[in-house]
Amino acid sequence: MTNNRLVIISYRLPFSIKTQNKTTVIKPSAGGLVTAVKSLDLSGSSQKPIWIGCADFTQRTWEKHGHKVSDDFEYVPVFLDKATNKAFYNGFANSVLWPLFHYFPSYVDYHDEHFIAYQAANQAVCAKVIELLQPNDLVWVHDYHFLALPQLIREQAPDATIGFFLHIPFPSNELLRLLPRRCRDYLLKGMLGADLLGFHTNDYLLHFLESVQLNLGLPHSMAAIYYQDRTTLCQSFPIGINYGLYHDAYDQPEVVAERDELKASYPGKIIFSVDRLDYTKGVMQRLDALEAFLEAHPDWKGNIVFILVVVPSRDEIQTYWERKQMIEQAVGRINGKFATLTWVPIVYRYASLSFPQLLALYTACNVAMITPLRDGMNLVAKEFIATRQDQQGVLVLSELTGAANELGEALLVNPLDEYEVADQLHRALTMPPDEQQRRMAIMQQRVDYYDVKRWANDFFDALQRSRQSKTTRYVRYLRGSGRHKLQEAYSQAKSRLILLDYDGTLTEFTTKPEQAVPSAELLDLLRDLANVPENKVVVISGRVHDILERWLDGLPLDIVAEHGTYIRQEGEWRSLVLDDGDWKESVRPLMADFVSRCAESFIEEKDHSLAWHYRNVSETSGFDRSRELIATLDALLPYQLRVMDGNKVVEVKNADTDKGRVARQLALAHPYEFMMAVGDDRTDEDTFLALEGLTTYTVKVGPGATNAGYRVNTVADVLSLLRSFAHPPQLAKST
Repeated sequence: MTNNRLVIISYRLPFSIKTQNKTTVIKPSAGGLVTAVKSLDLSGSSQKPIWIGCADFTQRTWEKHGHKVSDDFEYVPVFLDKATNKAFYNGFANSVLWPLFHYFPSYVDYHDEHFIAYQAANQAVCAKVIELLQPNDLVWVHDYHFLALPQLIREQAPDATIGFFLHIPFPSNELLRLLPRRCRDYLLKGMLGADLLGFHTNDYLLHFLESVQLNLGLPHSMAAIYYQDRTTLCQSFPIGINYGLYHDAYDQPEVVAERDELKASYPGKIIFSVDRLDYTKGVMQRLDALEAFLEAHPDWKGNIVFILVVVPSRDEIQTYWERKQMIEQAVGRINGKFATLTWVPIVYRYASLSFPQLLALYTACNVAMITPLRDGMNLVAKEFIATRQDQQGVLVLSELTGAANELGEALLVNPLDEYEVADQLHRALTMPPDEQQRRMAIMQQRVDYYDVKRWANDFFDALQRSRQSKTTRYVRYLRGSGRHKLQEAYSQAKSRLILLDYDGTLTEFTTKPEQAVPSAELLDLLRDLANVPENKVVVISGRVHDILERWLDGLPLDIVAEHGTYIRQEGEWRSLVLDDGDWKESVRPLMADFVSRCAESFIEEKDHSLAWHYRNVSETSGFDRSRELIATLDALLPYQLRVMDGNKVVEVKNADTDKGRVARQLALAHPYEFMMAVGDDRTDEDTFLALEGLTTYTVKVGPGATNAGYRVNTVADVLSLLRSFAHPPQLAKST
């Protein structure tokens, strides 16, 4: 991290300032993020890292006591007014995003004023970041409170290096689309302002990629998304814990004393569960499972105790204090049902635990029952594993946590199936010690290896790579000196290959494909360009070969039609694909259904493809239906077929060939000294990618993400460039 200052943004600063009885206490947080950041090698930077967060104390308190906070970081609080902070944090962040991203749509309480407050809070934090930002800073944004922040920073600091990590699940698009369109587009575009997006698991990553494609129409390649002439890389980084902190605490005197007291108080087997108060944690379902266990195995009555600790959280939100009441009523009911005069099955505590108390419970229990209904990762499971120096104890873990992807040796359960959980609880209580040791050893090795330090360093290694890739991929507008250099390379070359798309490149789009007939001026230009002895001109299009033959008849150029399915060389056509087209009988009805639902859309049938055109459909309806059709086709089509998302057209064709494959074959067929490819839509990106590594000028026509090296705005710009090739000034003077 040489010469790179770290700028961290999270909702909470890593400390609290509380005043009681006229005494002010500053208490540092012991969270994983603090540990992760402190593990980074920041020695290369001469400046302290900055930590920006929303203050839960007044500006006056900060001015009076802020200097007492640890000086490991330069802390910068952002002071939001109470109304904005409440609507932002309790309203949109925790009453919309939190339940929705955790698959609890019925708990979503959306109000437009809360969304406006979310935008205002992100803008306020952005303003503070921009005020402090320096060149070469590395910006690391955290969590769902600031989904919009990367793009807001990007708009004011285009060259900033920004990483974002989401600490909760990212839901499937079926959940995300419950948000108003302007809201979900704002959030998705906000995240795409980052150079690197980190998720806990590949599932969450794939959900994000799908949502971006379906809502914004942006494709991805190997988890890279091209947006606004930039690349956003997406990757999974399963967050770890400070393994040594938990593992080495096993023999600490305070922990040993607490553990001994627990074992003396509860001589039977101990089941332990600790969770923050939240409906996502599945505490009610856990109690149902315990009740099912006691009913199925009455011989365990008096021989087990379930120690249930619920840590207070957000109890000012109605759904949370209602949840607390429900838990306490269920605990009372189950204890009343099964307790005796000398034994109760559940010991319940609604309070925070000290570190020694938590460690004592982790190391005293026989079973850790950690069964949330949905959890981004769940570090409690990893903490339990790390503490067990004795390599005893069994982890019963929800399969709906991110941690389940790593901890396969745990007893994985569906937390909604109380009978499965009860059965696995019985299995855990009766598991032989050697089996416990075998499973625990494997999980400990994994948790120890990928700890929070490795997580942070992996993220920053990837962020550094994304910074380097930014310098290697830059799309320049083809004008001024850039155009002059291209024309100079053209004039000096003794052999040239010029690949030209048709629609949107040589001609403007029309409402109906058959109307895009080339003008006499265009035909003359192509003829002049192709008649230059050093030039090999190829029109490479998705159009039907019969139409291109009719329109371009008599021109001394080659033609590639139907995305590489047909090629005309020296006046002779040949097919490059062996395809009987039987698959069309399955695809045509799917497209016909969309035609019936979208007035003015239509199907175009080619020899080896089917295309659904929606250029004449309203912008919103056409886009939405095209995303639906693409998702349907992607799910149903066999691997031999490919779905192509073009400019207002969705096309299905044989996967054996495309524009890119044919373009590369043409480029390698002769040692050309100059090569140029020009195109406007996503099908032309195949060509640009295929020509990477060759000395080629690739030119994108119009806006949008691209793999091309250059960009022009319009068809007129393309024609102007081609005229300068066909009639260069120096040749005009010699004649």
